[in-house]
Amino acid sequence: MLIQFFKQPFPFFQKKWQIVVLVALCIFTVLTIVQVFAATQITLRLFVLFVGGFTAVSTICSAIVVYIFPILFKRFFDEKRWTKGKYFAFALILTLTISVANTLYDCFLATRVFHVEVSFFICLYKDFLSTSLIGIIPTTFGYFWIKNQGLHSNLQEKEDQNRKLISRVQEKGASDEKIITLSGNTKDSLTLFPRELLYIESSGNYIQVYYQINEQISHKTLRATLQQMEELLKDYPFIVRCHRAFLVNIYQIEKIKGFKLWLKSTETEIPISKTYKTNIQKQMEYPSYSSQI
Repeated sequence: MLIQFFKQPFPFFQKKWQIVVLVALCIFTVLTIVQVFAATQITLRLFVLFVGGFTAVSTICSAIVVYIFPILFKRFFDEKRWTKGKYFAFALILTLTISVANTLYDCFLATRVFHVEVSFFICLYKDFLSTSLIGIIPTTFGYFWIKNQGLHSNLQEKEDQNRKLISRVQEKGASDEKIITLSGNTKDSLTLFPRELLYIESSGNYIQVYYQINEQISHKTLRATLQQMEELLKDYPFIVRCHRAFLVNIYQIEKIKGFKLWLKSTETEIPISKTYKTNIQKQMEYPSYSSQI
């Protein structure tokens, strides 16, 4: 049950600066409260060194993890495959990074400012515990906040999709072409005309659906399998499997060379297996295919 929870898709944090600000505010607020109630005498110097210093260190670390780590570790931070498990792993990485930086700053204060000898590992242990406890606040708040933003974004996307769909239906008038809805193991779905599909790519537990509407290419990530999509599209023979990880609209194929094919609307190279190549080439020779070019 817990493994399934962590595998569930989760909205990626689009406004990265908000994560940095959230962490900074939590650190500043908690440390200010501790300083007020724990210190016998509060001085401006102590406040700046303790509250200001640790807040600045945490803010810098947050900015590094949020802005630089996604560049260095692109595969982990792939927003198309972002899950709840990755969100909490990200929170742990952020906590560890801040803990190490806080320990270095802690040791600096102790030895250079207050002239007290301290053990790095003891400081690391204490700073990790305190950072973890404080980190529960932004992690929990961030989880529900990002989740709510994702739901709101999905709602707006579906409303926009419905408006565009109604417009396209009106434009097609009395066309016999049916509308299809692609969906998988979650509430996410994509509604469109079959001929608007370009190709579908499978990646683990997810698929990427690429489609073209009014000459604009878009894509949608769904938690589903290629087998599920084949079953949904079985009534449309022009949507065929060309590879174990790809379905393609043969009406969109521009050329086939070797074991790769290219579509009219995109420069993406799509692999084509020997198993499916002959069948696709035969279908492209039918008069029904030529009439669609």
